[in-house]
Amino acid sequence: MGKKYQGVLTEKEEFLYPDSVSETLPESIRVVMPKNGKQGIQLLLDTTGDEIQMDFEGDGFYAEWYEMIAVPVEYNTGDGENQGGAMVLVEEQKETPAYATRKAPFFVYDCLKEQQTGKIPARKSENDRRAAVYFCICPEKELEAGEYSVVVTAKMAEGIYQLRVTVQIYDVRIPENTFWVTNWFSEEAICRFHGVEKGSEEYLQMLRKYIQTMRRMHQNVFFIQLDEKCVTARKPYQFDFEYLTSEIEAFFEAGMQYMELGVLLDRGKKSDGMPDMYTEHFTCAMAKEVPFETLEGYELTVTFVKSLANYLTKHGWEKRVLFHIHDEPDIHYQTQEVLEARKRQYYLAAGILRKYIPGIRIIEAVDSAEFRGGIDIWVPGTAGYEKKKEEFDTLIRLGETVWTYVCCGPEGHWLNRFLDFALLKGRMLFWGCAKNRISGFLHWGLNQFPGEMNPYEGTSCPNHTGIGTNFPCGDSFLIYPGEEGPRMGMRLEAQRRGAEDAALWQMLRKVDETAHDRLLGSVFTNNYTYKDSPELFAKVYEELLSALQNAKQKNTDERSKG
Repeated sequence: MGKKYQGVLTEKEEFLYPDSVSETLPESIRVVMPKNGKQGIQLLLDTTGDEIQMDFEGDGFYAEWYEMIAVPVEYNTGDGENQGGAMVLVEEQKETPAYATRKAPFFVYDCLKEQQTGKIPARKSENDRRAAVYFCICPEKELEAGEYSVVVTAKMAEGIYQLRVTVQIYDVRIPENTFWVTNWFSEEAICRFHGVEKGSEEYLQMLRKYIQTMRRMHQNVFFIQLDEKCVTARKPYQFDFEYLTSEIEAFFEAGMQYMELGVLLDRGKKSDGMPDMYTEHFTCAMAKEVPFETLEGYELTVTFVKSLANYLTKHGWEKRVLFHIHDEPDIHYQTQEVLEARKRQYYLAAGILRKYIPGIRIIEAVDSAEFRGGIDIWVPGTAGYEKKKEEFDTLIRLGETVWTYVCCGPEGHWLNRFLDFALLKGRMLFWGCAKNRISGFLHWGLNQFPGEMNPYEGTSCPNHTGIGTNFPCGDSFLIYPGEEGPRMGMRLEAQRRGAEDAALWQMLRKVDETAHDRLLGSVFTNNYTYKDSPELFAKVYEELLSALQNAKQKNTDERSKG
């Protein structure tokens, strides 16, 4: 028995904290993964030295090394379901909310700084110095299924900590582009944090780094929000979209499958300059002072769409577009008359799009199935889906496409990916998609940092809608800006694994729907009622891999007999 070292080690889907209590570190653990998976492990290692050196031995595998950086969580999330409530609890709480991991304020390890050499600095902790490491064990492409053993070592001032990892590789491969993922990114934040100018070669180089991080979590759809830069003349209106070409090409070259474009309609503004969230009358997104339903609004919109159609056809992208007419058209209205007015305008806009860009698919975040016939890809929030489950399940049975999303809500016990929620909840969101036959996931916040926000200083995003408090901590981002480029977050890794899980569950449902529903049902009931034990989750995950391997073997045996 070798020397004992103190720290914390976990391969489970859970957060660690700067004050996580140290224990004697284990000498061995076991992990499971598909042939093309990545198993993440977190390690806090107590040391008196300034740094530790991580190393890895194991034929057929390689390791990725990251330093974990703690970020502040200044508020706990509220417990309401709607944006109109208190999204964060600004008054200090006497106790930890039942749905949160800790009482704010606190720090949590979420930011991951890549350290390719495996050299991890040891930073001052509560009692001494501590190195915070996240590493991924990755199988080589041609590795066969079976049980393997790899050794991870940490060289430190006190000696060498050695961890033997038994890796069970199942005869399963995660498929690509069967489950759809989109996270909206901020061009402005990329420019501000990295000192680049939009459209420059330096910007494109940095954008490609962000795209690679998006692709890591299996993002295959990207959103380009059109703005008035495309307007080259007014009255008569003319449009030119070529300034977007190099940016769009960068996404498609990296393996993205579809782009989202939008929007056509705008809410307009109130007299105080705030968005008119409850408006009855939409305006044109490219000329926000022009009411959409006027003749001028119609002419402007038709000209815009025809110009866009020509641009897309020129580049061969006309079949790779999803289009947003207006975000959340059936949310934030006060009377049924307002909703009906919005529907009338929405259907007119949909008709224009479909007339001039045949085959285009309209995608929208919604709260109901009210806009039937106007939308091709429905994206209810998870709470909205549960509230109108029968409606959305009917759409799925009819063969229509339903995705889902979360944003600043839902809150409380609802699954979401906030920094004061259990890390597992961000991954389990995708198990909910599988259980409900939902085929995609959308989120607004990849790196949405308004001008006054720095995620290393505060993780609660300011709210400029005029409704409610700040957004919950971590809601607006999964990526942190670093000197060298984007840094992943632990929640991004949880989303990566969640997207992989959703694709694996789709595979199982095709070959054994009974097993699919039974296994998922042992963990997930709905987006509010679930079992969030990391140990149970890991057990069911291995049962998923085992069921897929057995199904593959059964299919192979049947073919050999035939």
